[in-house]
Formats: sequence, C-alpha cells, structure tokens
Amino acid sequence: MVYKINIMKPKYLLPHLYKKIGWIILVPASILGICCFIPITENTLPNKWFHQAFGETLEEVTMFLLFAGLLLVSYSREKDEDEYISRLRLESLQMAVIVNYVLLIIAAFIWHWLDFLSVMMYNMFTILIIFIARFHFLLYRQKKAAA
Repeated sequence: MVYKINIMKPKYLLPHLYKKIGWIILVPASILGICCFIPITENTLPNKWFHQAFGETLEEVTMFLLFAGLLLVSYSREKDEDEYISRLRLESLQMAVIVNYVLLIIAAFIWHWLDFLSVMMYNMFTILIIFIARFHFLLYRQKKAAA
C-alpha cells in the first residue's frame, strides 16, 4: 500500500515579489509615521508643518501605507519556502501575539483614558512589527549558522 504524503503548503501567502514592494512602501511610511505621530510642541517643527499642510488626512494615509507595507512584508513567501520556514513563521506569529498582549496588559495598567487610545493605535501595528522582527531575525540566524 502506498501512502501519499501531504506536504502542508501555505495557502494565504503572496508571491515573493510582494515582499520587496512591501519594504519599498514600509520604509518611507515608517519615516512619515514617525514625523506624523510625534506630539506637537514648539520644538517639533516638522510635525507642526505636516499638520498645517495636510491635517488629519496625512495621518490616515500614513496608517494605510504602514498597514499595507507590514501586511505585504508579513504575508509574502520567502524565496525558498519550505516546512522549516513555515514553522518559523508560525512560531514567530504565536510569539508576536503573546508579546503584543502582554504589552497591552501592561499598558492598560499604566495609561488611562485618552492616553490609552494612543496606546491602542500603536498597538495595531505591534503584532506585525514583532512578527517581522522575530521571523527575519530567526531566518538571519539560521542562514548565518548554515554558512
């Protein structure tokens, strides 16, 4: 009797090209996001200029670009997608969710009311950022160990 081995292939991953597009979107959007979300004071001239020139629209566009870049980088295949990389992807996603909720619980005890809304806004990005950082760190470490 012959058994057919079913190798688990990820269904919801984009082609590898989208990872490059995601990085091209993510890097400028991150810089723009840092400029947009710095609290406005007398000393933060770039942020003051951004708010006078573009108002709230720039913040919404920046958030969209950050989400688009993070999602494209997170959900694109590697050049050589195999079972080991799928396992790293899953473990990194699980770790990102755990760390994200630990940070959210800590933030709930530290910040209150309107400050907590700011924490929640930043918290939308942390799962993807932690996932990308851990996944690529583990890939880098694995490639370095193999060399």
